[in-house]
Amino acid sequence: MTAPESFSNQTPDVARAGDCEDNLDVLPHTQEAGAAEPQLKVETGGEWQRLSIISILYFTIRNFSASAQVLIYTIPALAISFNIWDNLLSPEVLIGAGILFLSTSSSGLISFLMYKFRVHNQHVEIHHGVFQRRYTNLPLWRIQNVKIERPFYYRPFGYALVVLDTAGSGKEEAKIVAVPEVYAEALKKQVLYEKAHHDVGDKDELSSEDLCDGELADGQSSSSRTQSSGARAQYNSSTSEEVLNRRSVKDIIIHGITNNRVWIILGAAAPFYDDVFGVVSEWLADKGLQLNQLVGEQTVAWWQFGLYAFVILMMLMALVALLSVGGALFTFYGYTLSRTGDRYIRRSGLLNKLEVSMRASRIQMITAKQDWLDKILKRVNLYFEQNSTAGQQMQELMSPNKLIVPSVTENEAFNLSQEVMPGCDLRGQPYQVISKRFISFWLLAAWAVPSAIFFTVGAVTSHVDIMLGALAVFLALAMLLTLRWWRWGIAYDNKYVYIRRGRIGVDYQCFEPYKVQQVIIKQSVFMKRNKLATIKFVLASGAVTVPFLPEEYVEKLADSVLFEVESTRRSWM
Repeated sequence: MTAPESFSNQTPDVARAGDCEDNLDVLPHTQEAGAAEPQLKVETGGEWQRLSIISILYFTIRNFSASAQVLIYTIPALAISFNIWDNLLSPEVLIGAGILFLSTSSSGLISFLMYKFRVHNQHVEIHHGVFQRRYTNLPLWRIQNVKIERPFYYRPFGYALVVLDTAGSGKEEAKIVAVPEVYAEALKKQVLYEKAHHDVGDKDELSSEDLCDGELADGQSSSSRTQSSGARAQYNSSTSEEVLNRRSVKDIIIHGITNNRVWIILGAAAPFYDDVFGVVSEWLADKGLQLNQLVGEQTVAWWQFGLYAFVILMMLMALVALLSVGGALFTFYGYTLSRTGDRYIRRSGLLNKLEVSMRASRIQMITAKQDWLDKILKRVNLYFEQNSTAGQQMQELMSPNKLIVPSVTENEAFNLSQEVMPGCDLRGQPYQVISKRFISFWLLAAWAVPSAIFFTVGAVTSHVDIMLGALAVFLALAMLLTLRWWRWGIAYDNKYVYIRRGRIGVDYQCFEPYKVQQVIIKQSVFMKRNKLATIKFVLASGAVTVPFLPEEYVEKLADSVLFEVESTRRSWM
């Protein structure tokens, strides 16, 4: 492998302001003396670059994680069918683990060999893929977000991972998976500089002679220098960061306890409840308490058995809550939210230092979420949403299109909302509630017939438990629908559209009407007869729907939003 082909063997060049030739490689646009511009050279030239050998570890871990996501659905069945837990050191299990290790390691090596990149003529180009070769070409000025990750196994060697995404993408566009940290930061700064220059309207590159002489034609001088000054002002403002919020360890622990990952883990652990019960039984037996004897017939009263079950459940809940807190600390430790120029930057992570940035103008929606426990503790989870992402929680947390500020106080949530969208007051709005017919419609349309069938079957067969069960389910659904109706509402203050929804907890959403891509009004025969309608707003961050609103209110709101879309010329891309 030759030196030009191995990025790890190159020593980054530094471009000085006085060296015009070198400077052109780094900063192809107009610059004046004293401008604070990126100094480290990011252009690699026409030669394709190889990654550092440490990237093999990244590819191996990535491939192993992908394999684990597939196997996770089969492990419970295998564990039950073949009793793997009692035979972890059996030859079959060891051979299977060895095959998995060798396959992921080999695929990691192959992925490393098939990966190459270059930064040339203000474009990032990447060739990668094993079975399906992929080529990515991103102009620097099109890159909207730059995310820098520092996995714990990279940090001792000074390497980082750079994630790039562009406008209109709901997923990450490209990754440069192993570059020196100084180069990653320089590439980020160069992207910000190129983007700032592009945003002020200077799309024509100046000649190298003009850059060196510092003289322009009289007809170009004023406009070009004005645009150049605007780009420089945007870039210079982006180099100074203002910390908007920090989260302490206490805040992160509260987030770990209150968020719904506890229930997700409980659901995922369902196949292993028997094993957990066995472990608990053995532990109690060591303490002189025979659980099987205690729960035998006529051994204890029903309330004693209930007490034992409750204690075991609480022990399990405490364990799961501890795991949830550990996950929150792993993700959000050292959390800071900063603003630099027109970008918000989130940095956090215990082992894997993650950095996510987002342009302020591209934020589509603010979402404030409060579960029931959050409401008791007066905490809010705040989201700044850009493009739509998959609904899985971990993907949301790690996505470059969503910034989360975990477990802030209600006052902090209000101040941060005002920072991102001035004048946004999520709670201080006269929300238009949806019609009560929402409750009756869903009860009659979806649940009345099944409940009646089960109730009738129970009555005919003289099974009182079936009758009571059907009645209990119907009443529970009615209560949940009532809570949903009570929470659901919408408001418009001529500047923002506000949505409120939830059941026991409550979520608030706020977005600017001119960023709406589509407004859809729906009416069923039932709704039309009752002069009701459903309104749906489609944004880059996803769709928001509010049903069973007065028909007249929906029409006026739709007209107002569409007027803002047509009359506002501000760009949000």
